[in-house]
Amino acid sequence: MTTSQKFSREIKRRRLLVVGGSHDHLGGVEAFCERGCIALEERGRWKCDRVTAGSAYLTVRRMPLFLRSIGQLIHRGFVRRPDVAWIQYVNLPDLLYVLIAKAMGLRVMVTPHLGSNWRSQMNPSMRWLSKMLLHLADRLALISWTQEKELLLPGSVPRSLIRNFLPDTVLSAKLVGGEELPPPIQLIHSSRLSEGKGTFMVVDVCRRLRDAGVPFFARITGTGDADTMQRLHRMIAEADLGDQLAVLGRVPEDELLDHLRHSDVLIHLSKIDSYPLIVLEAMSCSTVPVVMELAGARDMVETYRGHVVSTAAAVEETVAWLRACDLAALRRARQETADQVRIDYSWSNCASALSRALDACMGDEQEAVDEPQSETRIRVDAQTETIAASSTATLP
Repeated sequence: MTTSQKFSREIKRRRLLVVGGSHDHLGGVEAFCERGCIALEERGRWKCDRVTAGSAYLTVRRMPLFLRSIGQLIHRGFVRRPDVAWIQYVNLPDLLYVLIAKAMGLRVMVTPHLGSNWRSQMNPSMRWLSKMLLHLADRLALISWTQEKELLLPGSVPRSLIRNFLPDTVLSAKLVGGEELPPPIQLIHSSRLSEGKGTFMVVDVCRRLRDAGVPFFARITGTGDADTMQRLHRMIAEADLGDQLAVLGRVPEDELLDHLRHSDVLIHLSKIDSYPLIVLEAMSCSTVPVVMELAGARDMVETYRGHVVSTAAAVEETVAWLRACDLAALRRARQETADQVRIDYSWSNCASALSRALDACMGDEQEAVDEPQSETRIRVDAQTETIAASSTATLP
């Protein structure tokens, strides 16, 4: 390829401005934005720019950070003129970015990262306001079709279905066979630790397993605020679980993935995660998830593997399932689950879905789908297209 050809190809790249994530509260949304940009740029059709949102845990004290992010959006919108502003909707103030971007004449695509138990969806006034502001978007890019069930979305705004991005290291790392694991069942909980994420219920599960004489070892990774960490350590001490439950704090990504690969079961009893990335990461590492009854989490389990417990008796049902679990059979099936998830969530597949959504937002012809997918995913996607089309046609 000549220099002029390379230059011609480069200037044809479209500009994408990604607005979302937090610089001081790192989690799934931040990883989603970063990986999405890397995967898109590798395809050669989009050049990405980022504006970190300042809406997380918004208070009067944090207001300058929020206002600074609005200023960055305005500056980059006018100076760099992106073809699409892709806004991540986590908290209601994030929709102010939509309002500003549309006022600047930008095309806007919005991806919600919230679920039915979030305040902006439980409060009727905030729910109505959310829907009204989402009316401004040119397109909604949903991570899961289950968001149609959980969120009040405007029916007049077209949808695309995209996918979450797993770490590239987890997609290629060598799996750990069941015969390599210690005899006791290996449990793990990983999140931004809090009551809403089900962290304290993990301690209750471990205490009941110990009292029932079930051999296990559990790890908790992640961190939370000072009150959460104090309560967590106090509960572990009061239950005398120090020898069977380790709190590791925040660990690097490669270390977390190693812990997942050496675990049998992920306990993720979150009441708030709409479509928890950690569940997909666990399954791609051969770890079976136990999740709370939420639409997105159930969809993952039904598509691949795992167990769903009710919100009313989450601890009791988790303990009962673990006690009845055939550990040898669980470990024999590790490879199959991981293989399916790794195929369906390859970066090539995820970037292709995102690229098609952006093309649709631009009103362009979309890329053809030519990526390999598991038979399970093909069947689920076919059902999704029917449900999404029906939802868009019938919602007000």
